[in-house]
Amino acid sequence: MIKTRFFSILIIIYVFSLAIATYIEKIYSTDTAQAVIYHSKWFEFIMLLLIINIILNIKKYKLFSFKKWPILILHISFIFIFLGGVISRYIGYNGILSIREGEKSNYLISNKKYLQIYISDNNKCIFYKKNYIISYLHNNYKGFFSFKKNKILLKLTNYFRNVKEIFIPDNLGKKYINIITVSKDRSQNNYLKSGKIKNIGGPYFSFNKHVKGVINIFELKDKLFIETPLNLEILNKNHNNLKNQLISELEISSLYQIDKIKFFLNKKPFLGKIEYFPINTNSNSLEYPSSITAILYKNNKIKKFNFLINKKSTLIKKNINFLGKNISIGYGPIILYLPFYVKLIKFLLDKYPGSSQPSSFRSQLQILDKKIIKNYNIYMNSIINYKGYRFFQSGYNSDEKGTILYVSHDFWGYNLSYLGYLILIIGMFFTSFCKGTRFFKLKSKLKNNLF
Repeated sequence: MIKTRFFSILIIIYVFSLAIATYIEKIYSTDTAQAVIYHSKWFEFIMLLLIINIILNIKKYKLFSFKKWPILILHISFIFIFLGGVISRYIGYNGILSIREGEKSNYLISNKKYLQIYISDNNKCIFYKKNYIISYLHNNYKGFFSFKKNKILLKLTNYFRNVKEIFIPDNLGKKYINIITVSKDRSQNNYLKSGKIKNIGGPYFSFNKHVKGVINIFELKDKLFIETPLNLEILNKNHNNLKNQLISELEISSLYQIDKIKFFLNKKPFLGKIEYFPINTNSNSLEYPSSITAILYKNNKIKKFNFLINKKSTLIKKNINFLGKNISIGYGPIILYLPFYVKLIKFLLDKYPGSSQPSSFRSQLQILDKKIIKNYNIYMNSIINYKGYRFFQSGYNSDEKGTILYVSHDFWGYNLSYLGYLILIIGMFFTSFCKGTRFFKLKSKLKNNLF
């Protein structure tokens, strides 16, 4: 029989762990607290021991008797809360759904982040993913992945929370342009490699790679041209606004504005390379990516390289060749698919009178599930429930033509947890007033001593 003293020790360890997790979250980040405490195996083991103790105590103290039923309800509530948490942790999932007006979508960007590996040769490609939290205090991953019966060991080490992009001129390097964005208090360099796409201040820019829906900058006969899906304005010259999709010559040193982004190019394309160096800062700023070193082992062969981690939702892939195999490695969210489509009919934004500040926003949605079509309105503090999926209004696009929804799929975990909390409230209420409970006896004893 497990003694009450052991149960008390477990409670102390549990509460102390929560206090440490709160401190870690404040000093480092939420991901670090999850990796070190909340999602760790030892913390889950402590919670399991607590539940086992609760179940054993039900038998030990004979709580099935009618006189002790309020205490039994309290114990059962903790079991339900624990089971709900286990289901949410290992089965439930959630993510972000972004939709533009008039369009439909059935995929989410997951909230969880994964170590993602693509490995291929001329006739086969395999994808591996591993849910792993990379953070300041949790970054020494070690694991194997196989390709055609060959096992390759991957190790991660040398994590830097913030690294800064430094451009180094090199006549043997690749071709770049520098898109300099301008705000009220500073300007920022954004180096874009030929043939690549990059998110710069919200919109996506491409250089010498035509992609529909992004701001395309390209070379033609030693001149630069720009094509944009949004209205483009030249600020420092007397030009009319350039309409969307219009291709026009890009003038060096002229200041342009697209939506709320102001930018200019200070010179024509040039050769060089990008290096990343760690910077000393205590903040986990989204402005700077993180960096980590990966090492691949196969027999006596070793390949060591660094790859970047974007703190936003964009996945940065590192492509290498190892033993004749093409390997792409990255860290970030994955795509999750819904069994139906969600269409945005209209996004509506209300603002305070005489101000550009939003007062409320809402989305008119359709759920398209085979032959079923259902219309919904969703807004802040409003939830749509459909087939175990819960939709929350989370945000919107800067041009007010798209919506951002938070989606959760955790029917059993959510309902078991809330059932547990409901039972807990009922148990606490009756524990305070029913005869035979320890609280009622203490209350009666205190009343007799006073009077």
